[in-house]
Amino acid sequence: MKPPHHIRIGTPGAPKVAFGHGWGRTHRDFIPVAEALAPLIDAYLFDLPGFGKSERPGDAWGTVEYADYMARHMADDLGFDLCTWVGHSLGGRIGLRLARRSPGLIERLIIVAGAGVPREISGWEKYKRKRRSNQFQKLKAQAKNEAELIELEKKFGSIDYVASRESGMRDIFTATVNEDQTNELSGIIVPTTLIYGAQDTDTPPEVGRKIAHGIPGARYVEMPFLDHISILDRGRHQIALAIKEGLPVTASDEGTAA
Repeated sequence: MKPPHHIRIGTPGAPKVAFGHGWGRTHRDFIPVAEALAPLIDAYLFDLPGFGKSERPGDAWGTVEYADYMARHMADDLGFDLCTWVGHSLGGRIGLRLARRSPGLIERLIIVAGAGVPREISGWEKYKRKRRSNQFQKLKAQAKNEAELIELEKKFGSIDYVASRESGMRDIFTATVNEDQTNELSGIIVPTTLIYGAQDTDTPPEVGRKIAHGIPGARYVEMPFLDHISILDRGRHQIALAIKEGLPVTASDEGTAA
């Protein structure tokens, strides 16, 4: 498999910051943040394998495989020593794995609307989901052709689930979306900031608070009015601030503060 596509923005020799996007998206989501911090960081904005200009994995990778692959690529191919990982949604899931499995590479973690732990679901909601799933499976068995199956998926499935068929990523989608990293969180020892939008229905604040509770010393930030995607643009200043807060203090910074 070819190395994943990336663009580089910033100042060579400055602290390295790696950006991992969400499902169905690309490196472009983080360009405004990287450009705003260009004098202070050496930013690598990746198209994760299977997205954008990057070749998809040959197997149905979960986030463990994604994390191990990205760690090897950053360390062995790109010469990373230490870096900050900034991950949105799927990139956040991968970031949790990276921080747990490669603490010698990841020195700081910033999760933006990331998942990785199950949502709290009421008994009534569980019943409705099970009923809907049974209905889908019954109609799926009756589908006469692929066109009818696709229409059923559009009716019953999420936007990402439907799109995963068209992109040839269905196996990877189902492998990653159902993972539960709850028991791994306590082993994350790097400084971690979690940023979530109050109006996010894909990864709602309860998910962020649960992850923050599981990671020792993690800081949780909730932004009013923002959802799963608007947090990338309208919330970009908070993301940039979280990155900047973790950078080493230089002599010029100390002089300015004085």
